[in-house]
Amino acid sequence: MSQLYLSQILKLEEKGVRMSEKVKPIYASGVFTFSRNGKVTQYTIFYYEDPENYYASLNKSSLDLELKNIKSNLQYFLDQETILINGEKSRARVIWAKLGLIKVDLPFVEFIITFRGRLRRGSNEYVNYYEEEEAEYPYEVTWVMPGRILDIKIHGQVTINKNIVYVKVNRGTKVGGEEKITFFI
Repeated sequence: MSQLYLSQILKLEEKGVRMSEKVKPIYASGVFTFSRNGKVTQYTIFYYEDPENYYASLNKSSLDLELKNIKSNLQYFLDQETILINGEKSRARVIWAKLGLIKVDLPFVEFIITFRGRLRRGSNEYVNYYEEEEAEYPYEVTWVMPGRILDIKIHGQVTINKNIVYVKVNRGTKVGGEEKITFFI
């Protein structure tokens, strides 16, 4: 999984997307499902502290604009990555975004992102190259692969159980560069 996907909101803020200086990401979780037909579907949710209730104060048109900007800017950052599946380039696309509230001061943003590659019988390899950085908040990622994991190179605390990879990243962990999952179908 691209650890970078889970830290893009901070970079979106650098581009001026964040409207309230007090909104702060506090945690994220992502699930990647890699199907046998080569399609990867990623569902990621970011949680925030919003002491000024900025997101709760948005009307429908402001919310729509905010989501459009967040989605567009996340796509920009995904386009900076290089994703390879068995050596062939793949492009990740943000296909859905939603902003919701757990409480007025605890908003969340959900994303669905997809990409695709060609798989083969035997050994397959997913590789992602992206910018190195330090995780600004804790997050976790689960990969559900279409076959048994043979090898993995991902930053964080990694747990493998047959075809499932769970990664926990603590705040301050260096992430990025290259990540790789080799698996067998």
